Amino acid sequence: MQFDAIGDELRRVQLLDCMRPQHAVETPTGTFIISYHNTQLKQDQVSEVNTDGKVLRQFTGSHLSLGRPQHVAVDSRGNVFVAGAYSHCILLLDAQLTLRRCIDEHQLNYKEPSRLCYREQSGQLLVGCSGGVALFDVLHH
Repeated sequence: MQFDAIGDELRRVQLLDCMRPQHAVETPTGTFIISYHNTQLKQDQVSEVNTDGKVLRQFTGSHLSLGRPQHVAVDSRGNVFVAGAYSHCILLLDAQLTLRRCIDEHQLNYKEPSRLCYREQSGQLLVGCSGGVALFDVLHH
């Protein structure tokens, strides 16, 4: 479900029955990036879906052991940030959901990332972790 600023429902996006969503955000083009568990494939995935719930693309990189992709953020260019709770990493994907960079468990001091906030003007990614907040400079040059 998508709501406006005062809490009124704008629309419902019907997902496939096999999709158990964790988190979703709207992209600049009006589609949605969804992190979810695929019950058919028994794996965690990140996909872009349209307003009809049709999967347009999905992340199929080598980091599918993302370990419960529980939070996502998107910038104005459609780049996607994905926090993997159990894998202790953050994936930086481009608008085509191709892996561009990985913030690994060492950089996160082995903390589990749970929330993301991207501050586009400064190029900073704030990561809510167990025990605090980590800050990364991810400004695109």
